[in-house]
Amino acid sequence: MQMPELVPLLFFGGFLIFLGVIMRVAVITSRKALENMQRLAEQLHLQVKASKPVMGFHRSPEATGSIRGKTVRIYNYTTGTSKSKTIWAAVAVIPSTQSKLTFKLSHQGFGTKVKEVFGAKEITVGRAEFDESWFIQTNAPEFFRAALLPEVQEKIQHQKGTWKLEAGVVHYAERGSFTDPHRCERFAGVVDAACDLADIAEVYAQQAKS
Repeated sequence: MQMPELVPLLFFGGFLIFLGVIMRVAVITSRKALENMQRLAEQLHLQVKASKPVMGFHRSPEATGSIRGKTVRIYNYTTGTSKSKTIWAAVAVIPSTQSKLTFKLSHQGFGTKVKEVFGAKEITVGRAEFDESWFIQTNAPEFFRAALLPEVQEKIQHQKGTWKLEAGVVHYAERGSFTDPHRCERFAGVVDAACDLADIAEVYAQQAKS
């Protein structure tokens, strides 16, 4: 067989090898995410929900269960498509008592300055380090300012994502997946802080009834 005739075969063979490498990396990465999630779930006494692997590939695992009387879910989700696709690591906590309280804590930056220009109102808690780091919005300013105690602020302060209470669910999300073991270690603290925020929502509900 002449060299020109071999070129398509060599190209096709190279493509198959490249595809195999990609699939192998995906399988290893998905297995790592599952193992990390299992360790985190064991630490928090949650149950891991994982689909059966397809060709060795595990879909994004999640952990669910109850902590401090609240339903907790730890999971990944994606936004965007193709090149603009973003993976998020998230926690959702459902307070045991529903309330009309809403809040959102975002990192201070260009986006929050734009919000202010368009009329968004923020509250401050009187602690300079926290107020400089976080843009806080809520429908109950006086209550939330008093409820966001220093110990809760400390748990929130150094996390990378956004916190919010919306539609009765406390939600935290940051960019990334659970293939990162350091993220999994840190998420135990994220869950604790999210449960504290759910406690605040429960207190607000009790006060509304009284």
